[in-house]
Amino acid sequence: MIQAILFDRDGVIINSEKTNVFSAVQAFGDLGIVISEKDKEYIVGKHTLDYVEYFEKKYSFPLDMFLKIQKENYYKLFSSVEFFENTIKLIKRLKLKGYKIALTTSSHLDSTKTVFEKANLGEVFDVVVTFEDCKKRKPDPYPYLITAKKLGIKSSECLVIEDSVIGLESAKNAKMKCVVIPNEYTKKQDFTKADFIVKYPNEIEDILNNKNI
Repeated sequence: MIQAILFDRDGVIINSEKTNVFSAVQAFGDLGIVISEKDKEYIVGKHTLDYVEYFEKKYSFPLDMFLKIQKENYYKLFSSVEFFENTIKLIKRLKLKGYKIALTTSSHLDSTKTVFEKANLGEVFDVVVTFEDCKKRKPDPYPYLITAKKLGIKSSECLVIEDSVIGLESAKNAKMKCVVIPNEYTKKQDFTKADFIVKYPNEIEDILNNKNI
């Protein structure tokens, strides 16, 4: 029986996948590099440290300079990031229904605190796992396994909400059920391993009402 709902952050709670991509595109542009659409797809769902090595080998650029520019670009764009209001409403409804609510993200704690403040989510999450908590990042199962451990429940009692194949693989590697909500940046990814694929967040409540989950 599902006891806890574990939410990804980027692309699920906030529309920050484009922030991740645009901040990188701008940084590459400042270094005189124009990346392809396929390159942009490669960035989606990944932490900067998980895609930069691939591009460094492909394009050969000063890594430290890229990371500095990308980080500056990210925080400028992040200040105006859009929220998925229907997901936020869902989180609050599920909390009232008695589910344990957790956030499992590869993003940093400081930007996550900003999200909580803007969306009034600070008291909603029972457990928050960010970049700083993880020895390994998605698609490794570690982020979701450490979340379940902090919640004090089994993997089989968790339902993960993700938007990317990287997050889906992390959840399935942790032996958890996973609902995917594709967005404009992830809709072409392969989600055949997902337990459920939905278009709207409120469909998740229908899934939870199914006693066989």
